[in-house]
Amino acid sequence: MVDSLVSMAVEKLNTILQGEVALLVGVTNEVEKLSSTFTSIQAVLEDAESRRVKDRAVKTWLEKVKDVAYDVDDILDEWMTDALISKAADEGDGSCFSKKNVRSFLSPVTCFNRVMLRHKIGSRIKEVRGRLDDIAKEMSQFRFIMINSGVSERVYTEVRQGGMREREIGSLLDPKSIIGREREKNEVIDLLLQEVNEVPFVISIVGMGGMGKTTLAQLTYNDEKVKGHFHKRMWVCVSDDFDVKRVTKSIIESADGSGCEDLDLDLLQIRLSEKLQAKRFLLVLDDIWSDDREKWDKLRLPFQAGALGSRIVITTRSEKVAGAMRSTHIYKLAALSEDDCWLLFSRGAFENRNAEERPELEEIGREIVNNCEGLPLSTKTIGCAMWWRRTRREWELVLESKIWNSGDILGGILPALLLSYHDLPPALKQCFVYCSIFPKDSWIEKDRIVKLWVAQGFICSKGSQDMEEIGGLYFEDLLRRSLLQDAKLDRDKNIVSCKMHDLVHDLAHSVAGSECSVVENRKQALELSEADAMLKLNNVRHSTVTVSVEADAVAFMSDTLYKASKLRTLLLHTRISVVPQILFNHWRCLRALDLSNTSIMKLSPMVGQLKHLRFLDLSRTCIEELPEEVTNCRNLQTLRVNGCYNLRKLPRGLRKLISLRHLELENSYDLRYLPQGIGRLTSLRTVSKFIVGGGNEGCKCGELKHLNHLQGSLRITGLDKNRSRDEAREAELNKKQHLHTLSFNYKIESRNLLDEEVKRMENVLEFLQPHTNLKELAILFYRGSKLPKWIEDPVFSNLVSITLLFCEECKQLPGLGKLPSLKYLQIGGTRKVRKVGVEFSGVDNNDGSGGVVSFPKLETLIFWDMINWEEWELRGGDGEVMPSLLQLEIFDCPKLKELPSNLPPLQELQIHSCPLLEERYGGGVEERDKIVQISNISIDL
Repeated sequence: MVDSLVSMAVEKLNTILQGEVALLVGVTNEVEKLSSTFTSIQAVLEDAESRRVKDRAVKTWLEKVKDVAYDVDDILDEWMTDALISKAADEGDGSCFSKKNVRSFLSPVTCFNRVMLRHKIGSRIKEVRGRLDDIAKEMSQFRFIMINSGVSERVYTEVRQGGMREREIGSLLDPKSIIGREREKNEVIDLLLQEVNEVPFVISIVGMGGMGKTTLAQLTYNDEKVKGHFHKRMWVCVSDDFDVKRVTKSIIESADGSGCEDLDLDLLQIRLSEKLQAKRFLLVLDDIWSDDREKWDKLRLPFQAGALGSRIVITTRSEKVAGAMRSTHIYKLAALSEDDCWLLFSRGAFENRNAEERPELEEIGREIVNNCEGLPLSTKTIGCAMWWRRTRREWELVLESKIWNSGDILGGILPALLLSYHDLPPALKQCFVYCSIFPKDSWIEKDRIVKLWVAQGFICSKGSQDMEEIGGLYFEDLLRRSLLQDAKLDRDKNIVSCKMHDLVHDLAHSVAGSECSVVENRKQALELSEADAMLKLNNVRHSTVTVSVEADAVAFMSDTLYKASKLRTLLLHTRISVVPQILFNHWRCLRALDLSNTSIMKLSPMVGQLKHLRFLDLSRTCIEELPEEVTNCRNLQTLRVNGCYNLRKLPRGLRKLISLRHLELENSYDLRYLPQGIGRLTSLRTVSKFIVGGGNEGCKCGELKHLNHLQGSLRITGLDKNRSRDEAREAELNKKQHLHTLSFNYKIESRNLLDEEVKRMENVLEFLQPHTNLKELAILFYRGSKLPKWIEDPVFSNLVSITLLFCEECKQLPGLGKLPSLKYLQIGGTRKVRKVGVEFSGVDNNDGSGGVVSFPKLETLIFWDMINWEEWELRGGDGEVMPSLLQLEIFDCPKLKELPSNLPPLQELQIHSCPLLEERYGGGVEERDKIVQISNISIDL
């Protein structure tokens, strides 16, 4: 990982030399020397990294290099922040300073402070250069050689630039792609389904790490026969912290599919007993380490309530643990066969490669597979790593590596995994190691980890590519290399989150050393408080604290963690109600602070002293407002306040945050407006909710004008406060080409609107026409009498989903049948519509559109709460109508008399609270024959 830190330092130094060095007169020479020395060290880092495993002196030398690289990064960051503030002042602070008061901002005192700061930075650069010179002199004693294989970096760059075909990711996500465990799967399923009288019947799957125990458990757990056999299925990862209360709570949450309040153990066990009462259940307890029989006996008490045939499956590396769990059957998982290992390796190493490459590489590949000793994790991971190596010699280097014979000093790290790590490009190494700050078996959310990587400076933008886009590619590359696994997908098949195998986590933690710290319980907190451990705190850069008891967490931070003065990341996942104010004085290097899901109600104004801060997450806290001092964090890139139900307002000076890229406000319902000036934050990529203010309060629609980097989803609320179409036109939504989801929300009002109010509302929405790249559109509580013309324009060829809810004044539906890609349409609460006719199809013989297919891609159509709808005519000129329709749902439409006779064959039809339809189709055979082509019909009777 040192090579990536040094690369980052060199890049920043060169950036300053090219652009900002004039800020520090007389330091140019020092910066040039720093850059030159780092470059010399960089040339030998590949050799040094390969020797650190066996040579403690080399490892210590690399730690020194890393410390200096971090210190240089801090100094340069302060320098750049000073430049950022100076530039903002010169430009009127991007918003908050008008030209007339720039002079007052640059008062003599302010200018003197700036000069002193720059002088201090110059002195620190000289000091750190001296340290680096000493480190460079030590290189000669190690006799490093310059290795510049550049294999991973070269191939990685070639793939990213489109010169090579990238490996597919789909097969990595498909459970059917598991190789070589079909026999084992069937044997375990037989154990699950056989008739026995013992409750519970415990099956232990035992095998060494990386053998595929969890994978085998997943295969059986998700088998269709198993799903149908058990009334309830639950899965809990136990890991090395076998806390009876925590595990019991997790079992309840798995059974319910939702959270469970923090009750006493007795109450939790009573609740679990009730849930399992007389039910045949399957419970998987994954990755158990504890052989404490007393804890197991306490945990198993509620399981007696289950029905005969219930099963508990545990996975463990130890037969001793299996015995302590009173296992009925111990299933010993053996290594994969040689043939299966070769298939697994080949899938990773040869996918999408030229056929002529394979023969000369196969012999070497089989020798590498033999070194993996039948472990699926090792075989799969090294196979994925070999894909990036193109020549025979590059493969031979892996086979000849001394790491294969270093098992006795690797501390349990599999050689194949370490080789896979060494094969990563420098940028990916940093990102991979950083993942060790998440506790084992945690879900690593893609969006969150990418923003954390960006906050740490691990990712630099390249050309027109955003840093977040590059970070997303890094995340997927770690998945391709099997260093991440178990990907969760959203409905569009995009990767949302992944996990990291325990052994891979051990690798990341081993490489990170004391740099990354995870404190999950009081015992670990006490261990870090011991005298010999205190020395390590000075090296801790990234820490996660999940201690559940508030008093223990606060004590640990106040008495121990505050000494980690170089801390760059703090993820605090505990129910504390306050962060001790003094801590902000000690953590001046923080780049990322995550206080989400804590019980804090206030954030200390001292947060404004964190000049390096780039990521701040306060989601799902009880906070009511943010201190104005937050706006002093000029480097802040991500501000998350999702689910802050009590949050009433954001700082007035939010516009000062000129580096802000992501403002996340989902489900913060009490927030009434956004501060004025947000339109000056032109780096914004995410504003999940844009709240239009009224009168002199808050921002107007026009502030969206220059936010052309917005991407993903945008919900505009309070549109009823928008008083002019000119304001709407100024928003220039048609230039927001990266927005894929857009929602227009109006205030819920019961009063009748004046004609001019209705007309104004119609004009405003007409001028809020989005870019044609839009994929999803929703309009809620709109009170105009007609929807905008652009909504039915076929130029919106990417639009796949439309939701129209409570557009109560609309008497006619728009011609949405013209939209060529529309797949999902939901219309509800349009209570003045009486007839849905040919206008809805959007085509008419009279305009020359005969023969055109209407709603060509529509698959799901939902109507509800249309209380005056009486007639539905499904007609589209001479062409087909809705040929792709699969699902039709109609709810609460009491006056609708019948369905169109020319409905296409459906897979599903649901009719509820529609008395006339229920009467017509609920009983009579003749009428039901008209919809007999539908395979799944649900009609209320």
